[in-house]
Amino acid sequence: MNKSLPATSVRPLPVSGILLLLAYVAGLLGVVMPGWALFAAGAATWMMVDGRAVIRMLTRHTPHHAQRLITYSTPPAIALLAYMTLAGGQADAVIGGALALHALLVWAVLMGAAYAVSEEASVS
Repeated sequence: MNKSLPATSVRPLPVSGILLLLAYVAGLLGVVMPGWALFAAGAATWMMVDGRAVIRMLTRHTPHHAQRLITYSTPPAIALLAYMTLAGGQADAVIGGALALHALLVWAVLMGAAYAVSEEASVS
């Protein structure tokens, strides 16, 4: 018997990812001040809104959360790109390294959690 999972809508990027992507594009276009404003809004959204969503998903192990966990691993990497683009030649290596380490750690934790959730779903 073919059981179908309920359809869930998954955004390609969370809100923080969209704001950080807009900051990156603003940096590419040379519009630096609005780019920094978008970067700050994206970082604040990542910390306040999306962080809570990730914590909620990590505490509830349901099968459809695996794909959403993967999409939430992208904003820190986009933040690194946006920072390097907006700062240009004045980018601080310590801040860039911290953003890269944060992106790597978030990716590792969320990929591990997505794998665990998908393994639980396949065992059930």
